[in-house]
This record gives sequence, C-alpha cells and structure tokens, in this order.
Amino acid sequence: MCAPVRASYRRDNVVESVFEYTQLSLDTSLGISLHDITPQVRRAIRESGVTNGTVNVLSRHTTTAVTINEAEGRLMDDIRQYMLKLAPPGDPYLHNDIHLRDGPPDWPGGNDAWRAQEPRNAHSHLLSILIGNTLAVPVVDGELAIGTWQSLMLVELDGPRKRTVGVQVCGTRMGGEPKRVDTSESSSNAASKSYQKKTSPVSDGYKDPMDALCEDDPSADECKVFD
Repeated sequence: MCAPVRASYRRDNVVESVFEYTQLSLDTSLGISLHDITPQVRRAIRESGVTNGTVNVLSRHTTTAVTINEAEGRLMDDIRQYMLKLAPPGDPYLHNDIHLRDGPPDWPGGNDAWRAQEPRNAHSHLLSILIGNTLAVPVVDGELAIGTWQSLMLVELDGPRKRTVGVQVCGTRMGGEPKRVDTSESSSNAASKSYQKKTSPVSDGYKDPMDALCEDDPSADECKVFD
C-alpha cells in the first residue's frame, strides 16, 4: 500500500513524496494467456523518479488477474492448463445461465440484445478470485526488488480482449536545487555569530544546542533536517 510520505529535507536537497498513477494498455490472446508487464512497470518507476517506495499493480477487470512468477514459455503453458483443470469452462455455473439474468436497464435493444453478447465466463471470474487482482512490490534504489527469475504478469482469463492495468508508484525522490553556500570568511563569521546568538540561551536540559534553536524557530532551515 501507498502510505502517506512526509516530505523531509536534507542539507543539499529536498526529499519529495510521490504518488504517480498510470494505466498500461494491451491486447490479450485467446482464452487464458499470460503477459509479462515487468518492462512497462519498470518504465513507470523510472518516469516517476521514485528511488525508494512501493509500486502497486491492479488488474482492472473481473476476468483478469495479476501475479508474480517466471515468464518462461513452457511454464506459462503449464499454468494455462492447470487453470483450466481448476475451473473447467464447460462445467455448470449459475453465472452462465444467461437466460435467467437481466442486463442493465438502459442497454440498447433490451435484455435480448444484452444476452446475445454476454459471454459465459463464470470460470474466468472464479480464477480471477483465486489468483488475485493486486500486487504491491518494493522499489529500492529506483528498481523493482524482485528475484532474478520473477516477472510481473497480467493473467488474461477470458480473451482476447483489450485490457488495462493500473500502476501506482509511490515513495520518495530527490528534488529541489542544491543550496549555494557562501564560503567567504565574512559570510562564515556572520553565520557563526548569528548561530551563537540564537543558541546562547540553551538550558541545562538540552543535550544538543540544535534542540533549543528549533524550539525557538521551528521554521528555520536547519530544523527541517530533523523532520
């Protein structure tokens, strides 16, 4: 999940919180098929600029799913065959009794027109529930933290269709301009005097003079380091 990220400050630049959402579009194959979307998700991470955080991947359809596994051709054939054994399309399902179901009230042509185009795909819905519709993957140093043989895959369960996958990258990225530091002696002396003036009334209860400075002026740039 993408928990709120509080923006913080370092001495040279700002750490920004990022929540970037995009949708991937793809055409799927007949019946059950698996599609490696790892390159597209990696591109979304790069474009977001997030260095550390999480990428959430959402299957946006009730007859698709998302999973992580090895994108090897023969294994994907095994997965397709296994799915068909788990939920055979030819088995009786209540959802497939289309003649007993009503379509949307505003469907052009009424129930007859709706029933003519409605697929018998109860097995696809059941498999979607079994596989799952979301993934949350760590992003570390700007990269997906997945194993060597792991890939993020969209699982089509009722193709061919035009499908979309939601991808949200959230976390932190470095932003802002580096601070220009005046290293001249006069500037250094002035800064030192100003600092001493602000921290002079430090009480015995403070272990660090910065604590007193930040209590006196929480908006000071130096205090943002500790946010």
